[in-house]
Amino acid sequence: MAKIGPRKFVVKCYGERKGDKWIGVCLNLNLATEADSPENLVKKMNGIIKSYLETVFDTEDKNSIPALLYRSAPLGDWCKYYFIRICFFVENFHKFIIFKEETTVIPCLA
Repeated sequence: MAKIGPRKFVVKCYGERKGDKWIGVCLNLNLATEADSPENLVKKMNGIIKSYLETVFDTEDKNSIPALLYRSAPLGDWCKYYFIRICFFVENFHKFIIFKEETTVIPCLA
């Protein structure tokens, strides 16, 4: 039997400034958080994603893992993400940020 190694799991995220806070959304896993700066938002989101994935893979119900890995955010959040991407082509917005988080997923499911 071939040994399967870890794979990279890339998720799409965006952040939006609302008042003095930044709100972040992870679209692929439907997670959200807030922070006081874009840099802190990215760090905090990275920690939340990592913690979520560790919890998912630690479950005893292995059949639930695929459903937990593909918990997509609502369509409105995806529309906002792509709207922000388009805006970056037109003008550099300072109210939004886009980032991708990449983490090693262990174990891999074939």
